[in-house]
Amino acid sequence: MTKKRGQNEGTISKRADGTWWGRITVGRKDNGTQKRKAFYGRTRQEVQKKITAALSDLDKGTYIEPSKITVSDWLDTWLEIYKKSEIKPMTYINYRTKIKNHIKPFIGKYKLCDLRIDIIQNTINKLSTVKKLSPETVRGIYNIIHDSLNKAIKNGLINKNVAIDITLPKIIKKDVRVFTVAEQNRFIEEAKKVYAGEMFIFDLGTGLRIGELLALTWSDVNFDEEIIRVKRTLNIVKDFDDSESKWHKEFGSPKTESSNRSIPLLPDLVNLLRQIQQKQKELIDFVGSAYENNNLIFTTQLGKPLDPRNMQRTFKTIADKSNIIGATIHSCRHTFATRGLENGIELRVMQELLGHASIKMTADLYTHVLPDMKRNSIMKLSGTIKI
Repeated sequence: MTKKRGQNEGTISKRADGTWWGRITVGRKDNGTQKRKAFYGRTRQEVQKKITAALSDLDKGTYIEPSKITVSDWLDTWLEIYKKSEIKPMTYINYRTKIKNHIKPFIGKYKLCDLRIDIIQNTINKLSTVKKLSPETVRGIYNIIHDSLNKAIKNGLINKNVAIDITLPKIIKKDVRVFTVAEQNRFIEEAKKVYAGEMFIFDLGTGLRIGELLALTWSDVNFDEEIIRVKRTLNIVKDFDDSESKWHKEFGSPKTESSNRSIPLLPDLVNLLRQIQQKQKELIDFVGSAYENNNLIFTTQLGKPLDPRNMQRTFKTIADKSNIIGATIHSCRHTFATRGLENGIELRVMQELLGHASIKMTADLYTHVLPDMKRNSIMKLSGTIKI
């Protein structure tokens, strides 16, 4: 079945496999004959939408023949027009860096229509074996390629996504470095001696991400109900322009929707916050007008937001003095979760406390605790079976 349309509006037909296709004239070849462009879709409406968009570009003189669009040009378009407005600044920087350093050097020069599965596979292989990128990074790069090609299909630039049936490197699960109880106690004692070390002690009792800790304000604390609300995060983001790239601190929304959460506070943590609040008031009185009152809980001695990179160095100093090897700034969060699970906090509750999007994420991270949890749970049935 074919539906004829007006001049240069093309035709739309149903194919034998049930999908639809249509063609329009997009120009003239060197010999004077018409140059035609085909569009494909699952429904007539989908094809019509693609044709209408192409005709609009033709009218405005902005139409570019798919055969002339390179992967490099399309990635720039995809990132700026379709992704930038829907992703977080740090994710945008991550995407842009991966595209510039790891995708364009391998396949940027290809025309979209010339890409093949073997070209994509070869790129993935080289990223792993030649550039020796981690499996997680390689998979992230692949996702960018795959998603951008899907959007190219919707724009009628290509007919199919060739980033399919690709063999990706296997992710090797790393053990989570958790403090032993003895290490935790040593760490707390050393943290008390360092400026802003209270932040890490507070983290051992709440399990917050570093960016969440640095973004906390006194308005987020409810001393009467003894809870703290996580509403935002502090990130280091980069401003891109034609001449240079600059990093700056920026407050933003939490990592995921589930990251917006309330966390009950242990009595000792409430007391810790009151001590911090008192010290801050004394500091403001001492510094005077030079103090920037941002209402933040954890700040520099002049009231400015702490830099996540500086806090990583502070953590390492405390860990070294505590004779703790192999820990990272995330170890406080992991230790909180481990201690909680070891002491009977249910996995679902821990998921909510950590702000994980799924319980599977929590279970995958803390499999080292689950066997003991199962044993302790099953022992609750003791006495229920008489033999």
